[in-house]
Amino acid sequence: MMLKFYVPALFTVCLNVFCPESAAAQSSDTLQTQNLNEVTVNAFETKTNLLSTTATVGLISSRSLERFSPVTWANAVNAIPGVRMEERSPGSYRFSVRGSLIRSPFGVRNVKFYWNGIPFTDASGNTPLNSLDYNAVQRMEIIKGPGSSLYGAGTGGVVLMQSHPDNEAMNRFEQSVSFGKYGFQNRNSTMQIGDISIQYGHSEQDGYRNHSAMARDAIRLTSSSRIGEKGTLSLLGMYSDLYYQTPGGITLAQYQTNPKLARQPTATLPGSEAQQAAIYTKLALLGGNYTLQLSDNWTQSTALYLTYTDFANPFISNYEKRDEQGVGGRNFWQNRSQIGNVKTNWTTGFEWQFSKSAQRNYDNIGGTPDKQQTVEDIRTANLSVFSQLEAVLFSDLTVSAGLSYNTSRYKYERFFALPYNKDQRTFDGIFIPRFAANKIIAKNWAVTASYSGGFSPPTLQEVRPSAGGFRKDLEAERGINTEVGIRKTGKFITGEISLYHFGLKETIVRRTNEGGAEYFINAGKTRQKGMEWTLAYDILSGYQNPLSLRLWNTGTYTRYTFENFQQAEVDLSGKLIPGIPRFSQSTGLDALFKFGISAFVTYQSGSSFYLNDANTVKNTPYNQWIARVSWKKSWGQHLYSELSASAEKVHAGIYSLGYDLNAFGNRYYNAAPKDNIWAGVKIGWEWQKNSR
Repeated sequence: MMLKFYVPALFTVCLNVFCPESAAAQSSDTLQTQNLNEVTVNAFETKTNLLSTTATVGLISSRSLERFSPVTWANAVNAIPGVRMEERSPGSYRFSVRGSLIRSPFGVRNVKFYWNGIPFTDASGNTPLNSLDYNAVQRMEIIKGPGSSLYGAGTGGVVLMQSHPDNEAMNRFEQSVSFGKYGFQNRNSTMQIGDISIQYGHSEQDGYRNHSAMARDAIRLTSSSRIGEKGTLSLLGMYSDLYYQTPGGITLAQYQTNPKLARQPTATLPGSEAQQAAIYTKLALLGGNYTLQLSDNWTQSTALYLTYTDFANPFISNYEKRDEQGVGGRNFWQNRSQIGNVKTNWTTGFEWQFSKSAQRNYDNIGGTPDKQQTVEDIRTANLSVFSQLEAVLFSDLTVSAGLSYNTSRYKYERFFALPYNKDQRTFDGIFIPRFAANKIIAKNWAVTASYSGGFSPPTLQEVRPSAGGFRKDLEAERGINTEVGIRKTGKFITGEISLYHFGLKETIVRRTNEGGAEYFINAGKTRQKGMEWTLAYDILSGYQNPLSLRLWNTGTYTRYTFENFQQAEVDLSGKLIPGIPRFSQSTGLDALFKFGISAFVTYQSGSSFYLNDANTVKNTPYNQWIARVSWKKSWGQHLYSELSASAEKVHAGIYSLGYDLNAFGNRYYNAAPKDNIWAGVKIGWEWQKNSR
């Protein structure tokens, strides 16, 4: 009943409002409110402002992260409508845009990531987001909906990550330490000298559940230098060593008995603790991005990267080891011209990626590899060639048209168990379009519409699941998204609302066998309808006020259903897709005081959703309160400090930060703590860079 009232009322209010992001972009020691028109977005290689962009974009800046504890991006990501980040246990991340978790057993699927312009999602479709230290990324630009016309494979969306320093005019050294419940500790060191920035982070915790400890050490190096008069070279290096235990899912009866339990043994299989189930990942990445201003109109950009991954996963039924090498790059040419009153931006180029994965499975004897089960190699290659033309007509109408050609191929070899087998699967000749338009009305209103396609072949972990073998029968997902939106900027009230319809064919969904090993099938078609909104009201703002107050709300209302989906003898057509809440929202109050004091209160809630395709099991709704206070202080011209404290409280019958959907034996549940608290201190020394 409340939902029926809330959504239509919010729909009406949203016609007069826009996005809360600028609230988080306010400096905590000044009361200046940013003008949204000055916030630049880079979606689809077009630098423009939020009002003029033809894409639906959610922004997470270093300032917006200050609302939440400096532990994980999850709460900040979940405040973006249509976007969901989960953490089934510490270190085990999942990232979803508009329901792309339906095919995600772990990690990231169907969303393409770039880091400082360099592809971070590898050729096999995997994104090692959990290898990143929290402080390695200061900004995320989340493009919602298919981006295959310019960014290759992916039907969910695209995430552009940046790690540029907060103040490029200053040198600095910074050290932070924080502690929390459940054995949480975090240490972070940053050194920025000239154009070179080095950051090291260590994070560890015991975890809320049994067998859920984690530890991560990560170091990042970035630099940006002028090469000649017109060239810029940006370098990115990263090494991460991650370990986290995987407690596994439990049944409802076990959850009600003790939610901290790890997966329990059965008559035929041991539990997670006995098998020492865990993930060990060492990841090294080296990349560069060279941009050359060829003339007043032409720009050329080339990004290249190399990766190496050492992966081990002792599991219930086996011990999996992977050695992976990746190489790839992205090149595009861009022409910006003006013919009369028409401004044009033409972008064309290609992206190519290759990876080799040597995969070995063994019997798992208490966390130690034993008798060999499989020896398999898989090589993955994909290519996307794209072109896009954007034109600004009469200064207030932007139209965009893009098209890409995509091909992807897996080559598989099995050396053991004999006999030797060689096979391959090619996904070829797929053209993906995108058309979009944005019309600005009365300087601070905008209406936008788009039609875009998406293409997503099965990932490496889907064509070669953890138990081994090669699933060449899997088809690539293809989808079409149609979307309309209304935006408005204003001095006090800003907001946006978007309505979309996404139809997906050959939807890939997850299954598990008795041993808990996953495998995947195509599930026919899905129909995904949604409404997203953001709104904000500046109650107090401006230099003259000792206090700045902003009230904001974001939310999502969805109806995602299967179409033409037959499972054995059961017709599941019309059933709701599991794992997707029909309604979720975030409401916050940001208070920024003079003298560097800030306080943030956020309320997040979500409705219940089904945990299996048959729609026979549901979770319970949740209500979460999050609070954070901080005090920033400059001690003269060089020394600065920050003290902060954060707390979370959840009200829910069953609470999990990530469920195991369609789990064998009804082991859906991964319990999460219903209360948490953190405190931290940061000290830094900064000085002016030498002028050039």
